[in-house]
Amino acid sequence: QLLTEMIQMVAAACNREEKAEQLLTFLAEQETYLRSILADVDATTVYLAGNSNFLSTAGSAMYQADMISLAGGRNVAADLPDTYWAEIDYEQLLAWDPDYIILASSSKYTVEDVLADPNLANCSAVVNGYVYQIPADAESWDSPVPGSVLGAVWLAGILHPGEIPADICAGLMDEYYETFYGFTYTQN
Repeated sequence: QLLTEMIQMVAAACNREEKAEQLLTFLAEQETYLRSILADVDATTVYLAGNSNFLSTAGSAMYQADMISLAGGRNVAADLPDTYWAEIDYEQLLAWDPDYIILASSSKYTVEDVLADPNLANCSAVVNGYVYQIPADAESWDSPVPGSVLGAVWLAGILHPGEIPADICAGLMDEYYETFYGFTYTQN
């Protein structure tokens, strides 16, 4: 709701209300599309690692938890007490044993760092190679920005490629950036 209010306030200040409504419609359509196409999928477990520390994660009160849910995932950290970023340890992460590990878009470590971490050798996500970093080519989709719905689209394509194939993801990203920013995302 706060993102919607921010978009409407900026649009009013810039006299761009019509474009803002077009943006809000696009965002709502993508959310509806994801909820519809993923309605019957089994939610896969996801650990979302923070920007500065791999053992920092988003609980249920954070925006990133909504992104995971919208993408057809289940946040393994959902039961943590509401904090900004919750600090955990390797034992907790291994107890959760997530199907996927997703790194924040601006993480100070890499997918390769996680895959090579000996503490994670028995974690299902590492064993199966299901460790990914949220792209940040245009903006941080794992933050509450106008294009944040693309984070959920991208993540749904990772978690459920049979339902959200790569060409669908690329098409939605291109449509968004062409419509609202005037460039083609997949060529960048």
